[in-house]
Amino acid sequence: MWNSWSSQHNSRLEQRRICGLLNKLNVTNFDSVATKLIERLTNCRRRGGVETIEAFADSIALRAVEDTQRSSLYAYLCRRVDRELEMEDRRWTWLNDGTRQSSHPSFASILVDTCESKFTQALDVRAAQLFPLLEFIGDLLLDGVLPIADVQDLVDQLFTLAEQGQEDSAIALSRLCRRVAREQDGVHILEQLGASGGIERVLEEDIITPKARYLLMAVVDLFHQELVDVFDSAGLRNEIYHLDNDEQEISSDLDSAPTDVGESLPSETTACESENQVEVSKVDA
Repeated sequence: MWNSWSSQHNSRLEQRRICGLLNKLNVTNFDSVATKLIERLTNCRRRGGVETIEAFADSIALRAVEDTQRSSLYAYLCRRVDRELEMEDRRWTWLNDGTRQSSHPSFASILVDTCESKFTQALDVRAAQLFPLLEFIGDLLLDGVLPIADVQDLVDQLFTLAEQGQEDSAIALSRLCRRVAREQDGVHILEQLGASGGIERVLEEDIITPKARYLLMAVVDLFHQELVDVFDSAGLRNEIYHLDNDEQEISSDLDSAPTDVGESLPSETTACESENQVEVSKVDA
């Protein structure tokens, strides 16, 4: 039987085309652009272009970190891609009498590896990317793209560092929990990750900063549904806990509605290298 995976695959060209489509992606044209992306990624899968799919996963994670307002949109795109590629694998398994002709890692596993790599980089040298990365991981958990078990190690690392007094790790945990808890089943996901018990252990430590303590205590309120602010003014709270502009909005964040693809997100595209855009235009012309 002819196997399309044996066809030649131009990885560099496909990556440029996919980059061009990602540049166009927004809420308004999501369905049409997502369909085109899935078609290209499916063709890459058939021809053994795993490196192209890996590049796509890396690009998605980077864009989610740099364009946080579209994090939920990118996570939903990952959900669509994961399901379609899994269905493609099943079709070829059936056509080949139940035997896979080639072993391909799932898109979810590729995405897990990508997130783990970026997580390690963020801990080491790119601390500014840690917070939005954890929010993106939260969106992926809510969409069912990342298995909870595959995220457990990352969460455990953050708890260990937070117990040692590292403020950034505590803030990252706060970001993740607040993101996930916005959905109806989010608290259940956090419980499976051991977040409630982990936060209580961190709060028992005397070395954590007031800011970290305040943010984690606010997360504890999410588990008990007791969102109470004891301060008479935001200024007093911010002064005591040394909160910056981002954390000043925690109360409104805790009460905010879930974010999904239907919400209004910016339509401006994220630029890729101009050279790549020119090449895509030439190819598609």
